[in-house]
Amino acid sequence: MIVNDTGKNKRLAIILAIVLAILQIGFVPNVALLGGRANLALVLVACVCLGGSVKMAPVVGFASGAFYDLAGSGPIGLMALILTIVGFGLAAMGRSRVADDLVASITLFIPVTLLVNVVYGIVILIFGQSSSLVDALFLRALPGSVLDVLAFLIVAVILSRSSAPASGFGKGKSSHRGARFSTKGL
Repeated sequence: MIVNDTGKNKRLAIILAIVLAILQIGFVPNVALLGGRANLALVLVACVCLGGSVKMAPVVGFASGAFYDLAGSGPIGLMALILTIVGFGLAAMGRSRVADDLVASITLFIPVTLLVNVVYGIVILIFGQSSSLVDALFLRALPGSVLDVLAFLIVAVILSRSSAPASGFGKGKSSHRGARFSTKGL
């Protein structure tokens, strides 16, 4: 008898959300690159939404963005709005384009993280929380994007080697039992 565990992806997403939330609060404030910090809420949204869950994308995006807003010092609701839109867009594009390709997922994530961080930097500049355009874009948005990509790469590789089914997060077929990284999944 074949048993299809439909809750496995939800459990994996919840575990990933808890781990990334703990890291966002406890670890990320202590690691900065030129004043830019990683946005693990964006990493969570990308990992969950590139799996193709269009129904859950706005919920995950809003919840992750609201957590990021409440955990930080920026304007409340801004990142929630941005990640809601980004989550839906990634889920819509992820279903048909990057179903099982890690390299395509990273290629898609790089411009998305740049766009999110630049928009966020410009808005905090408008709200007066940043001193100049150089500070907002080159000392926060660009280094933050680099850290986001590194965090996404680490999480994506871990998820691609997990034992979850191939609907978003998955274990690829490897002929050498763990001897190489699988690109199936994200």
